[in-house]
Amino acid sequence: MKNKIVLIGMPGCGKTTIGKMLSKELNLKFFDMDDYIEKISSQTVTQLFEDGEENFRNFETLACKELAEMKNALISSGGGIIKRIENIEVLKKESWIIFIDRPIQNILEDVDISGRPLLKDGKERLIKLYEERYDLYKKVADEIIKNDDEIREAINQIKTFIKFNILK
Repeated sequence: MKNKIVLIGMPGCGKTTIGKMLSKELNLKFFDMDDYIEKISSQTVTQLFEDGEENFRNFETLACKELAEMKNALISSGGGIIKRIENIEVLKKESWIIFIDRPIQNILEDVDISGRPLLKDGKERLIKLYEERYDLYKKVADEIIKNDDEIREAINQIKTFIKFNILK
C-alpha cells in the first residue's frame, strides 16, 4: 500500500512550501530532498554540482532509495528527479507522485535563482528546463495539481486527491 506522497515539479513551483504545510495538516514526516542530499553527502547542493551534475544526480538517486524506505512521509523532490527513471520507479512503489504544475510565467516572476545551481545562467535556462521536463512530469505523475492561484487551493486539491485515493 502506498504510504508516501512525493511532490515533483519545476524549481519554484511550490513543492517545499506546499509540502511543509500539507505534511503538518496530514501529520506526515516532511523531507525536502535537497536538504536530505546535503545531509547524506555532507556538502551543499552547490558544492555537489561543482563536481558535475552527474555527481549530484548520484546522491539524488541514493536519497530516493533511502527516502523510499520511510513510512508516512511527504517528500518534496528536486526539480530534476525525473531525469533518471530509476528514481521514479523506486519512489512509485510506495508513493503517490503529485506534479505541482505552476505556469512558467509565475515561476519566472518570483523564483530566486541565486541558490539554484542549474539556474545560475539565468532565467532563460529555467525556460529551457521547463520545456525539457514538463512532459516528463506529466507522464510520471499520479495526479497533476495546478498551482496558479492561491497556495491554499493547491493544498486543498491534494487533500481531495488523498481523500479519494489514499484514505479509501
